[in-house]
Amino acid sequence: MRAALQGSAAAAILAMAVALVAVSCGNPEPTPTPGITAEDVRDRGAETLRNLSTVHFRVTHEEGGTDIGFSSTLTEAEGDGVFPDKAEFVAKATSALFGNAALELDIVQYGEITHLRDRISMVWQALPAGTLAIDFTNINGSIADALASLGGLDLTDGGSVDGAPVHKLTGTTPSTSMRGLVPGAPEGDTLQMEVWIGRDDYLVRKVRLTGRLVEADTSDIVRVLELSRFDEPVTIEPPA
Repeated sequence: MRAALQGSAAAAILAMAVALVAVSCGNPEPTPTPGITAEDVRDRGAETLRNLSTVHFRVTHEEGGTDIGFSSTLTEAEGDGVFPDKAEFVAKATSALFGNAALELDIVQYGEITHLRDRISMVWQALPAGTLAIDFTNINGSIADALASLGGLDLTDGGSVDGAPVHKLTGTTPSTSMRGLVPGAPEGDTLQMEVWIGRDDYLVRKVRLTGRLVEADTSDIVRVLELSRFDEPVTIEPPA
C-alpha cells in the first residue's frame, strides 16, 4: 500500500514537472531589446542630416556674435538651405562702419557666389568667394561632419523640441569639423556640442555650440542652430 502511494506521488510530481516544462516551452520569456547607444544616435543623426534635400535654419547667439567680414558682426540669421549648394537667408548684424548700427541683410549664396543687399540701399552686390566668413549652402553636411566626429558622448532624455520627443547628445568636437559652415574655423580649438535628435526619425532639430569658430571669437561664445521644415519644397535662384 505504501509503495503504491509513493508511486502515485512520484507520478503526480513527474506529471507536474512535464506540464511546467510544456508551459515554459510554449510561452518563452521575451528576449530584452538592446538599448540604443549614444554612438547609434550620433551615427544615425549624422546620416539623416546628410540625406536632407532642404532645411529651414535659424542661428542665434546666447553670448557674443560672429564676425562675418566687412566690419560686420552677425547676431542672427534665418532662412533656407537647398542642398548641396544653395542658401537664402536674412541676416541681422551690427556694422562697425556705421557706429555698430543694426542692419538687416538679404543674402543669397548660390554655388560659389554670394549675393548681398542691405535694406537701406536695396542694391544687390555679388561678392567674391570667401568674402563672408560663414557659408550656409551645406549647413546639413557641416553639422553632420561635426556630429560624426563627436567624442566623449553622453546620451540623455532631451524632452521635446517643436512637439517631437528627442534624445539629447552631448560631447566635444574639433572646431575644424565645422569648416563646411565656417571655412576659417581655427586649428587646435574644441567645441562643446549639444544636439537634440528626434527619437523616432533621427532628425537633428537643435544644436548648441560653445567655443571658437572664427579667429575673433572668445572661448565662451555660444551659438544655437535650430533646424525645421525638413525636405519641404524650396526654390532658390540668384537675384536678377
